[in-house]
Order: sequence, then C-alpha cells, then structure tokens
Amino acid sequence: EQRAASAERLGFAPSASASPLGRLDGARMELLHRCLGFCGAAEAGAAEGACRAWRDGESGEREALWRELCRRCWATKVGFRCTEQLRGRTWKENYRHFLEDGQRQQITREELTGLVWDFTFRLHPERRASSCFRFEECGQVANHPNGLTYEWSLSDDGRHVALGQFPQARVTRRRDWGWAIANGNIICCSLEAEDLEVAASELHPELFNLEQLPSLQLVQLLMRLQVPR
Repeated sequence: EQRAASAERLGFAPSASASPLGRLDGARMELLHRCLGFCGAAEAGAAEGACRAWRDGESGEREALWRELCRRCWATKVGFRCTEQLRGRTWKENYRHFLEDGQRQQITREELTGLVWDFTFRLHPERRASSCFRFEECGQVANHPNGLTYEWSLSDDGRHVALGQFPQARVTRRRDWGWAIANGNIICCSLEAEDLEVAASELHPELFNLEQLPSLQLVQLLMRLQVPR
C-alpha cells in the first residue's frame, strides 16, 4: 500500500480520481521527456511499454523524442537528413525503418545508377583514381580512370556486380550506411561531397584489409623490391 501511495504521489500510478491515463502530465511529462532525452532508442521503447501515460498521451513529446533519436543516429550516416516530412511515417517508424534498411546488403539498380562513386586501386589506396565513376543506366560504366568503357550488370539479387571482362565485384554495406563495390583489384565507394577531402582508405580502412588478399600483398612486395634505392 505504501508503494502504491508513493507511486500515486509521483504520478506513475492512477488514483481513484485520476484520468485513465494516470497523473503523468504537465511538469511530470516534461520531466520524463527530458530524462528520456539522455537515453537511447531501447530505453525510449521500453518507456512506452512500461508507462501507459507516456504511450497513450499526447504524441508531441514522443515525436520530439524520436526525432532527436533519429537526428543522433543519422548524424553518422550518409545521405540521411532530419526533415519534418519523411515518407509520412512517425519518427519512431522512421527510426525503425531506416535502422533495418541500413542492414540491407543488396543494392538496387536505382541506387547503383543514382550514386556517384570513387574508384581506388588496391595497389594505391592512398589516392582516388577517380571521384566521378558512374554506373550508367544504359549498362555501361563511365569516367573510368583509365578511360575504359565496359558493361556492368547486377547479379545475385544485388549482392554482386559484373564488371565486363574484369573480376566480379562484391557489394558491401558500410557502417555509415553507404555502399562499397570491391574485387581483388579495385574498391568503389559511394561518395558524399565531404568525402572528397580524405582518401577512401582513411575514411573506410576496414575495406582495404590486405590480409585476405595474399596475391596482392605479394605484388606490393615485389613492387617495393623493384624501387631503386
């Protein structure tokens, strides 16, 4: 009984005279909103399951909270902007949708042709050979650093890209939700304007791991041995 009385005084339990939503309103609702602002999405979701007043009350505070959670999450992701109108969903629905989509490993034809890519040879990870490589809708590549033109096509439901006479490239979703297309010779990363200031190998070092490419390591070793001292 003492616990129930204490909970009622704090506004977390309904009293006989309280509304169906309990007494979590006004200053208490604002306080809860502020507290949840220091938490993550898991805590915000748990609060909706544990507190009926927060779940069923006015949606303004919840929307503001989930909008802030979206802003924090998307601050480290490419191609995402925190706008007021985003596909007609609530901010919580947007958060869940894009978090799930960020794990998708299959690229679509529209995404592949709509993006600008850099082009880096694995033998020279310190510099981009091209910063405007494209997969054209006509099925040809454009702006190859060596002036080459060849056909491309998606395979394996968007998990691989065939590159003409060259080895097939694997599609990878980066940690920042951008895309990478790589084979044993080259790595192409989807580009944002701010990426141009830094080499791709510095932005995404996990993509340039040579431990799984012993043949490339051998080539680099031979090249170093041939450099005159």
